[in-house]
Amino acid sequence: MGTKSGSYWVTWADGHAKNSESVDDLAEPFKTNVKAYIKALKDAGAKVEIDTTKRSDKRAYLFHWSWKISLDKCKASDAEKMIGVDIEWDHGNDAESKKGAEEMVSGFGLAIPPRSNQAPALTSNHISGKAIDMTITWTGTIKVKNKTGVEVSVPFKANVDQNTVLHNVGATYGVKKLKNDAPHWSLTGH
Repeated sequence: MGTKSGSYWVTWADGHAKNSESVDDLAEPFKTNVKAYIKALKDAGAKVEIDTTKRSDKRAYLFHWSWKISLDKCKASDAEKMIGVDIEWDHGNDAESKKGAEEMVSGFGLAIPPRSNQAPALTSNHISGKAIDMTITWTGTIKVKNKTGVEVSVPFKANVDQNTVLHNVGATYGVKKLKNDAPHWSLTGH
């Protein structure tokens, strides 16, 4: 019998399945592309906060199932097992199972609706070092150079998922926006 879901698993993951916040942990050529894109953003006056780069598959597993269970997207008994993560999702009571999952979602700081309407992936580009979660902010309109050096006027939008001008600039660097997950950019856009 494993340890029931809940805040214990946030602490466990911080010790056994860490996320990286370092761009240097990304895979090439994505790493070089991200560095160039972030430089262009900062040169234009944007503030860039990096949340996650490379992610452990065990952490991705905990993210995925805690998110789905906490938001009633599945029953705790539906969660698959993972070797090396001895978690018990099903507490024998739906309310307690959901509460344990909610503690994990909160502890991990996962994006939930409306910021993200998609469960964290089990096979994320983060695991292979080909994704980055970052928050990009500025005031008004900035001029960001795309990869070819052309300046593009980019107005700030509070909902980054709707800022197609910013997405298009990122794509010139090979850094593509997932349009239903506010902080997520990757090699593929997934």
